Formats: sequence, C-alpha cells, structure tokens
Amino acid sequence: MQKRVLPIFLATVLILTCSYGVCFAGTENTAPGTAGSGTVFQISGSGTQNPGSGNSGPGNPGGVNPNTLNPAQGYAASGLQNPVPASTGAGTGNTATGDEITGRGAASMVPAPEISAPSALLMEAETGQILYEKNINAPLHISAANKLMTILVAIENGNLSSYVTASSESVNTEGSVLNLVAGEKYLMGDLLYAIMLTSANDATIAVAEHVSSGDIGKFVDLMNKTAENLGMADTHFSNPTGLYDEKQYTTARDIATLVRYAIANPQFNTLFTTKVKLWNDKNKSSLLTSPFRLFWEYDGILGGKTGYNTREKQTVISTASRSNLRLISIVLDAPEATMFTDTKALLDYGFSNFRKGTLVSKNEVIRTVEFEGHEVRLISQNDIMYVHPLGESYIKDFDVTVDLRSPLKRTVPAGSAVYILNDGTEVRISLFPESEIVPVEDKKTRIQKIVMENKDIFIIVAVLVSIEILLLIANIGKLIAKLITLSQRRDRKRS
Repeated sequence: MQKRVLPIFLATVLILTCSYGVCFAGTENTAPGTAGSGTVFQISGSGTQNPGSGNSGPGNPGGVNPNTLNPAQGYAASGLQNPVPASTGAGTGNTATGDEITGRGAASMVPAPEISAPSALLMEAETGQILYEKNINAPLHISAANKLMTILVAIENGNLSSYVTASSESVNTEGSVLNLVAGEKYLMGDLLYAIMLTSANDATIAVAEHVSSGDIGKFVDLMNKTAENLGMADTHFSNPTGLYDEKQYTTARDIATLVRYAIANPQFNTLFTTKVKLWNDKNKSSLLTSPFRLFWEYDGILGGKTGYNTREKQTVISTASRSNLRLISIVLDAPEATMFTDTKALLDYGFSNFRKGTLVSKNEVIRTVEFEGHEVRLISQNDIMYVHPLGESYIKDFDVTVDLRSPLKRTVPAGSAVYILNDGTEVRISLFPESEIVPVEDKKTRIQKIVMENKDIFIIVAVLVSIEILLLIANIGKLIAKLITLSQRRDRKRS
C-alpha cells in the first residue's frame, strides 16, 4: 500500500513543478519577435469603392454564400487591401453626375489618355486604387455585367461538375444562343465557358434555372444580394442575360468592384482568362472563341469580356499584368471603332506611368513609445503596398494613434497608422507591439493559474489520492480490528 502512495505523491509534485516553470516562461517573455498575421488595413478616399457594411473582399475559391459573405475574411484570405468608403475618384473632383467630357488620371506630371467611351475606369487590382476615371458613377445598361455576375453566382452557389438539363424556356431565349437542345444534359462548367466566351443566352438561362431550382426570380435575387454584399450600391439586375430592361443598371465603378472580387476566385479567373474552348455535343464539336481580340494583340493581357445591347455601345472589361501591377480596365458604351483602342490606351497609361511600391515593410518600426517603464516598438505585421505615379512619392500626410493597454501582447493591436496619399486615399495600418509586456504575478496568483490551467489533471490526482487515503484508512481499520481481536484472545487465555 505504501508503494502505491509514494508514486502518486511524486507525480503530484512533478506536475506542480513543471507547471510552475511553464507559468514563468509564458508570462515573463519580453524577447523581440512577431506573432502571426493580424494586421487589419483599409484603404479609403479617392480611387476606392464604398462597400458599406456588406463589402466583400476578393473571392473564395470554395464559393461564398452571399447571405453570409464576410468582407474582412474575403480580402484577408486573398491578400488584397480592403477598400472602405470613398468620396472622390482619381484626382480631386467629384464623380457623381456622370457628365464629364474628359477623364482624369491620378498622375499629375503626364496628361490623361483621351478616351472616346463616355464612361471608363482604370483600377489597380490589389490596392483598389483608381488610376483613371471618366463618369464612373454614371448608371448604364451593361449586359456584360449580367453575364459576369451570373457566372460568379453560379460558381459560388453551384457545382461545376453537375449536369444541367436544358429546359424549353432556356432554348427559346432570344439574342445570342448556343443552340442547346431541350431535355439534353450539359456539364455546368462547359455552359459557363460558353457564357463567358460567346455570351450565349440559352446557356445563361439554363445555368440560372439549374442553380435556383427552376426559379429565375430567385436567381436574380442572388445576383442582387451578391451585388449588395460587394458594395455595388449603384447596380440593379433584372435578369441573368443582360437583355434590355429599363429597370436594370450598373456603373463602371461597380463593375470594377465586381471584377476585382471575382478574379480572386480561381474558378472564375480560369473562365475569364480563357481564349478558346472546345465545345462537344451529340451532333458536332466546335471551338468557342472569345471575341476579345486583345488576347492576341496586347502584351500582358490576362482576361477579358466584351458585350453590347446595341452595336454602337460596346463594353470591354479586361485585366492585364506587367511587373507587379495588375490592372482592371472598364470601357463602357464605347463606339465599336474605338472600343479596343480605348482599352489599350488605358492600360498603356497605367503601365507607363505608375508603379507599385512598399508603403510599409513587414516588421518595420513605425513608432517607439514608453509604457510602464518599458520601451515599446510598434510595428506593422504585413507588407503594405500602394500605387504611385512615376516620380512622385504620392504621400501627403501621416499620423499615428497609440492605444496601449496592459497586458501588452504581440497579437493585439496597440495603435494604428494612417498614410494619406495625394489623391485622398487613406491607408490605415494596425500596429502591434514588437514584444510582450505582461505584469508580474504574485505567488498566490501563479498557483491559482497553475491549478486552473491543469484542472483536469488535478482532479484526476485528487481522486486517486482520495481513493488511496480511503484504502489506507480501511487497511488501518482492519489492522486495528485485528490487534483488538488478538488482544482479546490473549486476555481470554490468561483468564
């Protein structure tokens, strides 16, 4: 019995000793270092879309339900900087009325390009900064926006490997069609390629019916809900196809917001960057070829979508990349003769006159302050990028707010820095302490902390010790009873 009590006693002492050591190590560490990512940075002011409370960051490869879209997670997951409310565009002017004759660029040292289209925009994809704008808030009827939103909603709410049965309603749709056969089954992924490359309205309706269990109205609601969550405040969809409806409208700014979000989704981006796709059905095989001719003309082009309701009002939506710049170009209601020259002029302007640089480096010390007798270095936990015109630092002002509270931990923000760019953009960066400062605990507090951190172990040990004590008491009782019995026998023999 004594052999069993001794190991339990030693185990209890060992647990207390180890836990006490860990407690010291966990609370006294003030060595320099950084924690995992946690910087929340926002961009506001000129050149950004106002997402409101439902802004969503760039895409979720696994699909996002628009009813539960989380903007902070979306942007953080993709590494894009999350835009917050903006009141102006590139330069300093307002862009609310949509009656500008000439556009404005963000580079002050070079003239803005001459764009024939009545509405146009050039955005840098990672930061969301607008580099050129012309009537970007003018409400227009843009059928290509419907197609892009339809594809996005289908990706986020459907399965590209599922089969879609073409209904009689879908095959009788007017406009551009793929000549689907009623009752035939088609792979949804193939139909999405057809929508992107040929703007096929029959494929569009078939996909919308499939995703919404035959209810087109429900699918349109999903389109508008997604637009709302993305902060597309000046957009309303009435149908998936983009066929003319006077209640339907969007803007260059909103389309850029949609594209910026969507291209971060790998499935969407694969569709958007496809030039040619083989189409197979029971009757024949054919090649679906994109009419976006810059695929074969422009160096650095990544993806593109064209469309129109009337031939004299053409839409060109494109992305291109050179060096570390990824640009989004939006050209709306352009004359057919200049739709691609406008797009190339915008992209040339961006690549020739802007560069992306590091505004703040990861672990860079932004401010050093005193706190409870300690020197605290406040750092950024991420590289923060910004776009600036060539020859300009583009930083107009800088301010730091410090909010130190005990205990000081590397994972909890202790302030923020705000960089204001020349175009009014505000880059907000959360600052974190480089090292932790935790108040020294007294002996009683440490013991209580040890007990709470190892509560389950202490309960098990206490139960075992209690059982051993009970067994010990029982054995002692038996021993006493045996001694009494022996004593009584001796007394009887003597008598």
